[in-house]
Amino acid sequence: MPPNSNRLYQAVLRDKTAPISLRLRRTFGDWLVTKGLPAPEQGRPSQEFEADGVRARMDRKVDCGRYVLEETGGRGPLRTQVTYAESVAGMTGWVVVRVEGDGESHDGHAPDFVQAYLRTARITDGAVHLTDTADAVDEDGVHRLVHLLAERDRRVPVIVVSADPQDPQGVRARAEHLAGAVAGAGVVVRLADLRAQDRFNGTMGSELGVFGAGIRTYVAPFDPAAECYPYRHRPMGGPMLRRQGGQALELVAGGAIGETARRPLPDDLQRAYQVVSRILAGKAQPGDIAAAVAPRPAPAGSAREELRRRMMAMTVRPGPVAATAVPVEEPAVAAGAAGAAAGPEDAAAATEPEDAGTGRPASEVAELAQAVAAVVVKELRGELDAALDLTVSSAGNGTDNREILRQMRTLGARVDGLRDLIAVRPGRDRPPAGPEGGNGRTAGEIDRLRAEHEILQQEYAEAVAGARKLQERVHWLEARLAEAGQPAFGLSADRPAFEPTSLMDALNMARETLAHVEIGDTDTEAAKLDLAYPTLARVWASKTWDALRALDAFARARSSGEFAGGFFDWCRSAARLTIPAGMVAMSESRTVNTNGKYSMRRTFAVPLEVHPSGKVLMEAHIKIRKGGCPAPRIHFHDDSGGSTGKIWIGHVGDHLPNPHTN
Repeated sequence: MPPNSNRLYQAVLRDKTAPISLRLRRTFGDWLVTKGLPAPEQGRPSQEFEADGVRARMDRKVDCGRYVLEETGGRGPLRTQVTYAESVAGMTGWVVVRVEGDGESHDGHAPDFVQAYLRTARITDGAVHLTDTADAVDEDGVHRLVHLLAERDRRVPVIVVSADPQDPQGVRARAEHLAGAVAGAGVVVRLADLRAQDRFNGTMGSELGVFGAGIRTYVAPFDPAAECYPYRHRPMGGPMLRRQGGQALELVAGGAIGETARRPLPDDLQRAYQVVSRILAGKAQPGDIAAAVAPRPAPAGSAREELRRRMMAMTVRPGPVAATAVPVEEPAVAAGAAGAAAGPEDAAAATEPEDAGTGRPASEVAELAQAVAAVVVKELRGELDAALDLTVSSAGNGTDNREILRQMRTLGARVDGLRDLIAVRPGRDRPPAGPEGGNGRTAGEIDRLRAEHEILQQEYAEAVAGARKLQERVHWLEARLAEAGQPAFGLSADRPAFEPTSLMDALNMARETLAHVEIGDTDTEAAKLDLAYPTLARVWASKTWDALRALDAFARARSSGEFAGGFFDWCRSAARLTIPAGMVAMSESRTVNTNGKYSMRRTFAVPLEVHPSGKVLMEAHIKIRKGGCPAPRIHFHDDSGGSTGKIWIGHVGDHLPNPHTN
């Protein structure tokens, strides 16, 4: 595969039914036949086939093997790799399916053989039964669906398709299409009717339901009683599904597949996977798989092993917390009865000691530590691995250390951002329920409007992304015209190819490439937006990058004497690198300036040569998003005409407090 290939699909399939090899070879072989290749022969340890740009290799050694299919053509290269191992002591059989491609010309759908393989036995992700069809859930089955969503060891997302009495056949068709597309990497459930839908929404709560012929993807892990950010579980409304049809379904399927494609393999499977690779390369024996997955006793007196054990213990997610929103099959013992039955020793044990560092109950501190560890492991494991791999590989090949520093800076900012996000208690920013209660008509209308708002955000993000791709295409065509001696109006020969995917990407690249812009300590604020609003992060990052480039171009021109006005004047001029002047505000309101509570939040550090106090009130700001909540802002101080000749950035993050937001 080319160096810019991306993982488009990944499925982790746990299979207790032996033997795996016969069923997997048959279904994979049938798939090869549809590609124009011959059916594989039984009994041969290694086989290769090639025809019309399609090449396949199948290797097997005793109880493990690997199949690889490589395709080339008009849509670019595509590589499907299937690795498997039969059951060993302490571990069931497993199959890992990965698809890699260029990420632009291919859709990340499940390979066709996966659906057929899932039908050969009861196959799971380790906790959830994986099928290639959508399961219809009626009113009586809602409690099982809720328990499925809250399953602690679930790895795959669950897509719930709501009912539509006006188009039941359309709902069924959409659900089956999604089930086939995400087979192995997700589960699709269809609510059978409005009664099932109402019970499901009543159980899940007002912010976590699905309605109006819409679809919602519930990612893992999920605890409805402790969910702080409901829109982490992405909804898509019925109007968008009806309007965009198959394109909307592709977005749903792609989002679900993306959740599993970037997840690391479970620890036991990762060790076994590495051993299989060595076995197939002739560097290990089949029996080494069992040794790799067997628990290893820690050597006595090993401080490093003890530290590792404690750290791993912190990353174990706590068991599901019972919540009023989740029905339980057995009645819980009332707190009063439990207290009455407790003896003196139990009563003494019930008085929890406080943690010396925080003054909080020890159990609360322990739970918080576990929650932080779980979030860090879930959200940052892939980036940590990438950074470590980059560090190791760069040791001998001269890789630019700036890339490593970017990775480390981003990781640090995201850890800080996650810490701040976890500190926000559920419901802290939600308005109190009205007199009609959570199930009243007013609350229901608010929920619907909130869901529609999220859908509009998604549509806006897609529209902006499409517009930027078209813009890049225009610049590419202009460059080709220039090479042919026919320069086009607005040609940007020096336009960088960089396209940020997060605010941290934009800030890191600005620090490295923009000589007339200096960015202060604002990484945590930017990372919080990246983490809390992944749908809009790419849009905001693109606007931020454009704004930072415009500030840099302005400061360069003004410090050299080529331009005499301010940044607002620059954006109103015919200069090439600008942003819409409507995004720029050079001052704050009088209330903000005269109220110390607000003005202090807009005062940021600068060098002494900029101001003798080492800090300055940064009224000037750029509105990355003009309205709504959140409304990201860039606050800056213009010293382009001063001693440094630079723009100093104090804040890139959410809207700072003012009388309206307070």
